Amino acid sequence: MGCCNQKRARWRNPGGPAWSTLPASQTMIPMTNEIPAAQSVAFEYLGRTAMSVMGPITRTQYRFRATGARVSIDHRDVPYISGVPNLQRVRTAVQPSVAVSLFGY
Repeated sequence: MGCCNQKRARWRNPGGPAWSTLPASQTMIPMTNEIPAAQSVAFEYLGRTAMSVMGPITRTQYRFRATGARVSIDHRDVPYISGVPNLQRVRTAVQPSVAVSLFGY
């Protein structure tokens, strides 16, 4: 009598091919909610003095130098930055040169 209902023996000899006979187009599920890696979101600073915020995912330091300053934020940091007081999401694109990555990401 084998142990575990002979599961170990079935694992060694599954009795069928170890590959799929379906084309890749039928086995892959498209990711419709995927965001391109290069996408960024602009935020405008509404406070009175300068402010720096570090993105928790990318570890990028975003520097807002004055009232009305606009900075491009990496899409991975947006959920956190959205909760920071005195920052408002804007629709226009800005140049990403004002963000500084501390770890080369």
